[in-house]
Amino acid sequence: MFIKSPRVQRLLQGGCLERFYRFTFSNIQLLTLGAHKDPKTVDLIRRVSKQSNSLLTAYESYNVYTWARAQTCRPGDMAEVGVYAGCSAKMICEAKGDKNLRLFDTFEGLPNGSHADAKVYRPGQFAASLESAQAYLKPYKNVHFYKGRFPESAAGVPESQFCFAHFDVDLYESTLGCLQYFYPRMVAGGVMLSHDYSVLAGVKTAFDEFLADKPETVIELPSTQCLVIKH
Repeated sequence: MFIKSPRVQRLLQGGCLERFYRFTFSNIQLLTLGAHKDPKTVDLIRRVSKQSNSLLTAYESYNVYTWARAQTCRPGDMAEVGVYAGCSAKMICEAKGDKNLRLFDTFEGLPNGSHADAKVYRPGQFAASLESAQAYLKPYKNVHFYKGRFPESAAGVPESQFCFAHFDVDLYESTLGCLQYFYPRMVAGGVMLSHDYSVLAGVKTAFDEFLADKPETVIELPSTQCLVIKH
C-alpha cells in the first residue's frame, strides 16, 4: 500500500491496481539497485518477487534482507509476524545463517481491526495456508511455524532473546502486540523492522504510543518501513 489516504486505501485493498503499482515500482527499484548493489542480492529479490505473491517492493525486500544479515553478528533468534506467502521470510532465511527463525501468522488472514485502523482492510484478507508457507521455506533449516493470533500463538515458544524481528501485520492491535512481546526480548542493538509505518494509521499509532515512554525512537526509512534499534 503506497497511498496514505484511508479512503483510497479502502478502494485499492490489495487489488489489481495496487499490485500493478507495486510491480511497476519494484521493477524501477530493481534497476536502480542493480546499478550499485551486490548482483546476487538483487537477483535474489527479483527471483523471490516472481516466485510468490510478495507484498513488498524491491527496496522493502532489500531492507528486510540487509537488516537481517547485519544482525547475524548478535546473539538471539530471528522472528517474523505476518508471514503471508513467505516472501519476506525467504529473504530472512537467505540472510540468517544457522539462527532460529520463528514465524507467526494466523494463516487465515487478518483479524478484525480497531477504530485506529480506519477500516482499511477487511477480516480474512491476505490469507495463505500454513502448508504452502512450509513448502515454500522447506529448504531452510531452523525455521519454526506458529499458527494463530499473535501474541497468543507465542505461548509455546521457548523463552529466548531476539536480534531481529520483522512485523507486517497491518493493524494497530497486532502491531502493539508485536511491540509488547518483542521489545523486552530484544538484545542490545537488536532491530525491530516494520512494514507500512508511514501509510497505515494503526501501525504508526501503535509505534508512537508504545515508544512514548521508551528511550528508543522510530527511524523512518525511505520506503513505508520503520525500524527501532533496542538500547
